[in-house]
Amino acid sequence: MIYLVIGLSIVLVLLVIYLIRLRCALRNIASQVQEMSHEDTNQLVRNSSGQKMLNPLINSINGEMRQLRQKVITTEKKNREVRESLAELSHDLRTPLTAASGYTGMLKDMDLTEEEKLRYLNVVEERFETSRNLVDQLFYYTRLESDSLGWNEEEVDIRKVLTSVLAMYYADFEKKNYEMQVEIEEKVMPVLGDQEAVKRIFSNILSNGLAHGEGDFRISLTQDKEKKGFCFLFSNRATNITEEDAKHIFEKYFTKDKVRSTSNTGLGLAIAKKLVEKMNGSCSASLKDEILTICILLPEKELVS
Repeated sequence: MIYLVIGLSIVLVLLVIYLIRLRCALRNIASQVQEMSHEDTNQLVRNSSGQKMLNPLINSINGEMRQLRQKVITTEKKNREVRESLAELSHDLRTPLTAASGYTGMLKDMDLTEEEKLRYLNVVEERFETSRNLVDQLFYYTRLESDSLGWNEEEVDIRKVLTSVLAMYYADFEKKNYEMQVEIEEKVMPVLGDQEAVKRIFSNILSNGLAHGEGDFRISLTQDKEKKGFCFLFSNRATNITEEDAKHIFEKYFTKDKVRSTSNTGLGLAIAKKLVEKMNGSCSASLKDEILTICILLPEKELVS
């Protein structure tokens, strides 16, 4: 009996010692976590006690810390992009608004002829329209980034949409004496996506071409049987960019001075790219023999058997 009591006493003592060590180890873990929460460090919680049963807990804590740090990095990146966007928008708005202000001041000159007043008023109207477009593009891009943009999943007749957009921009091309060669296949199956999104894709690409192109416009919409989709090609002469520039034109705020104007921040093509990818498509740009070609590939709607 006495041996049993002694044995139980030893077990109890060992258990108390184990619990004390376990408590110290937990306190050490809590201390490490608290210290890391007040410091900008990439360190992780360490199991300095050697208690193997604590490893799952420590691994779980470290996993949560890694995710939290990644979220912090992502948040900081988004905040930096917002600050950059505001700075870019401020710069881009200042130019047309300053010009509009200057022409408004000139309109106060009583010696102006009616023809001069009309010309200045047209310039002021154009500058304010430029500013409105810039704000609209930024607002649309922000909604697209935050997934707050309405999206209708429907069959879209891209042939019909492209024809409509081309008609909308016809007068603009005529005004600049630009000629277009258009090739649209008769049999174009519908794609699955949002009709307004497809319209904006085509519109932004044409608008970019008007702003930076130098003529020799060629537009085509053909079926790519190999890739099971429809390829929209837009090409024009572009002597003011390089092959390296062409690789970056879909980037937000591509600020290559020689390919950027006060009426275009680069958001238009960035928006087009995001919308294409949202429809599971792809886009690319290349430059060969001073001809810039933008290729948009939209997958065809799968047929239901």
